[in-house]
Amino acid sequence: LDQIATLMERNSIKRVPIVKDGQLVGIISRANLIQAVACKHASLEIPGIDAAIRDKLLAHLKSQPWAHTALLNVTVNDGVVDLWGMTSSDTERTAIRVAAESILGVRAVNDHLVIGPRLLSA
Repeated sequence: LDQIATLMERNSIKRVPIVKDGQLVGIISRANLIQAVACKHASLEIPGIDAAIRDKLLAHLKSQPWAHTALLNVTVNDGVVDLWGMTSSDTERTAIRVAAESILGVRAVNDHLVIGPRLLSA
Protein backbone atom coordinates (compact mmCIF):
# COMPACT_ATOMS: atom_id res chain seq x y z
CA LEU A 1 0.00 0.00 0.00
CA ASP A 2 2.83 2.37 0.85
CA GLN A 3 4.47 1.88 -2.56
CA ILE A 4 1.21 2.46 -4.42
CA ALA A 5 0.37 5.56 -2.36
CA THR A 6 3.86 6.96 -2.97
CA LEU A 7 3.56 6.28 -6.72
CA MET A 8 0.19 8.05 -6.85
CA GLU A 9 1.45 11.05 -4.92
CA ARG A 10 4.74 11.35 -6.82
CA ASN A 11 3.01 11.23 -10.21
CA SER A 12 -0.18 13.10 -9.26
CA ILE A 13 -2.38 10.22 -10.41
CA LYS A 14 -5.60 8.81 -8.97
CA ARG A 15 -5.37 5.22 -10.26
CA VAL A 16 -2.63 2.63 -10.77
CA PRO A 17 -3.03 -0.31 -13.17
CA ILE A 18 -2.02 -3.71 -11.82
CA VAL A 19 -0.37 -5.92 -14.42
CA LYS A 20 0.56 -9.60 -14.11
CA ASP A 21 2.40 -11.42 -16.90
CA GLY A 22 1.74 -8.50 -19.25
CA GLN A 23 -2.04 -8.62 -18.67
CA LEU A 24 -4.11 -6.00 -16.86
CA VAL A 25 -5.61 -7.71 -13.80
CA GLY A 26 -7.03 -4.70 -11.99
CA ILE A 27 -6.81 -1.06 -11.08
CA ILE A 28 -6.17 0.40 -7.64
CA SER A 29 -7.72 3.80 -6.96
CA ARG A 30 -7.27 6.27 -4.14
CA ALA A 31 -10.64 5.11 -2.86
CA ASN A 32 -9.32 1.53 -2.69
CA LEU A 33 -6.40 2.71 -0.53
CA ILE A 34 -8.75 4.52 1.83
CA GLN A 35 -11.02 1.47 2.02
CA ALA A 36 -8.08 -0.78 2.91
CA VAL A 37 -6.93 1.58 5.66
CA ALA A 38 -10.47 2.07 7.00
CA CYS A 39 -11.11 -1.69 7.21
CA LYS A 40 -7.87 -2.48 8.98
CA HIS A 41 -7.65 -1.15 12.52
CA ALA A 42 -4.17 -2.21 13.58
CA SER A 43 -1.55 -3.27 11.05
CA LEU A 44 -2.02 -3.52 7.31
CA GLU A 45 -0.65 -7.05 7.12
CA ILE A 46 -3.29 -9.65 6.34
CA PRO A 47 -3.24 -12.60 8.77
CA GLY A 48 -3.06 -16.06 7.19
CA ILE A 49 -6.70 -17.00 7.70
CA ASP A 50 -7.92 -13.66 6.33
CA ALA A 51 -5.68 -14.00 3.28
CA ALA A 52 -6.95 -17.55 2.74
CA ILE A 53 -10.58 -16.38 2.92
CA ARG A 54 -9.90 -13.59 0.43
CA ASP A 55 -8.01 -15.88 -1.94
CA LYS A 56 -10.72 -18.57 -1.80
CA LEU A 57 -13.49 -16.05 -2.50
CA LEU A 58 -11.68 -14.42 -5.40
CA ALA A 59 -10.72 -17.78 -6.92
CA HIS A 60 -14.34 -18.91 -6.73
CA LEU A 61 -15.64 -15.69 -8.27
CA LYS A 62 -13.04 -15.72 -11.06
CA SER A 63 -14.31 -19.17 -12.06
CA GLN A 64 -17.84 -17.81 -12.49
CA PRO A 65 -18.70 -16.37 -15.93
CA TRP A 66 -21.12 -13.85 -14.40
CA ALA A 67 -18.69 -12.32 -11.89
CA HIS A 68 -16.86 -9.13 -12.88
CA THR A 69 -13.87 -9.48 -10.55
CA ALA A 70 -11.89 -6.66 -12.17
CA LEU A 71 -14.46 -4.28 -10.67
CA LEU A 72 -14.39 -5.92 -7.23
CA ASN A 73 -12.23 -5.21 -4.19
CA VAL A 74 -12.32 -7.60 -1.23
CA THR A 75 -10.78 -6.97 2.16
CA VAL A 76 -10.92 -9.37 5.12
CA ASN A 77 -10.20 -8.43 8.73
CA ASP A 78 -10.66 -10.98 11.53
CA GLY A 79 -13.04 -13.00 9.37
CA VAL A 80 -15.15 -9.98 8.41
CA VAL A 81 -15.35 -9.58 4.64
CA ASP A 82 -15.83 -6.12 3.13
CA LEU A 83 -17.00 -6.08 -0.48
CA TRP A 84 -16.30 -2.93 -2.49
CA GLY A 85 -16.75 -2.12 -6.16
CA MET A 86 -19.34 -2.37 -8.88
CA THR A 87 -21.70 -5.11 -10.05
CA SER A 88 -23.96 -5.20 -13.08
CA SER A 89 -27.13 -6.22 -11.24
CA ASP A 90 -28.71 -6.83 -7.88
CA THR A 91 -28.58 -10.56 -8.67
CA GLU A 92 -24.79 -10.45 -9.13
CA ARG A 93 -24.44 -8.39 -5.96
CA THR A 94 -26.44 -10.95 -3.97
CA ALA A 95 -24.50 -13.88 -5.47
CA ILE A 96 -21.16 -12.30 -4.50
CA ARG A 97 -22.38 -11.69 -0.95
CA VAL A 98 -23.72 -15.27 -0.64
CA ALA A 99 -20.43 -16.65 -1.98
CA ALA A 100 -18.54 -14.72 0.69
CA GLU A 101 -20.91 -15.82 3.45
CA SER A 102 -20.48 -19.48 2.50
CA ILE A 103 -16.72 -19.57 3.08
CA LEU A 104 -15.59 -21.30 6.26
CA GLY A 105 -14.18 -18.77 8.72
CA VAL A 106 -16.24 -15.81 7.54
CA ARG A 107 -17.94 -14.17 10.54
CA ALA A 108 -19.74 -11.37 8.68
CA VAL A 109 -19.97 -9.71 5.28
CA ASN A 110 -20.26 -5.95 4.78
CA ASP A 111 -21.67 -5.21 1.34
CA HIS A 112 -20.51 -1.83 0.01
CA LEU A 113 -21.12 -2.81 -3.62
CA VAL A 114 -22.91 -0.51 -6.04
CA ILE A 115 -24.85 -1.47 -9.13
CA GLY A 116 -23.39 0.12 -12.24
CA PRO A 117 -24.25 0.07 -15.92
CA ARG A 118 -24.84 -3.27 -17.59
CA LEU A 119 -21.46 -4.95 -18.15
CA LEU A 120 -20.54 -7.13 -21.10
CA SER A 121 -19.22 -10.63 -20.44
CA ALA A 122 -15.54 -11.10 -21.25
